[in-house]
Amino acid sequence: MHIERTTHEQGISAKVYTYEGDFDVSDDTITWRAQVCHAGERPRDISGTIPITSPAMPTLAEKVVRDAIIRGIDRARGSTQP
Repeated sequence: MHIERTTHEQGISAKVYTYEGDFDVSDDTITWRAQVCHAGERPRDISGTIPITSPAMPTLAEKVVRDAIIRGIDRARGSTQP
């Protein structure tokens, strides 16, 4: 599945990042990949997996992946590298 290009303002630095991503849902894991960039910088790739711990997880997959991407951006703590 695809997450269309959207923005996120990092809470600490107030920098606005643009991201888009893709994710796949298997029986026990959601695997995601995203490209993140700030202003005119070159996009950076981030990725991860999320274990499925509830029968509702596949239904909520897009929201869970968006939350994971935002956590990746916010972990940068003001740097330009997510």
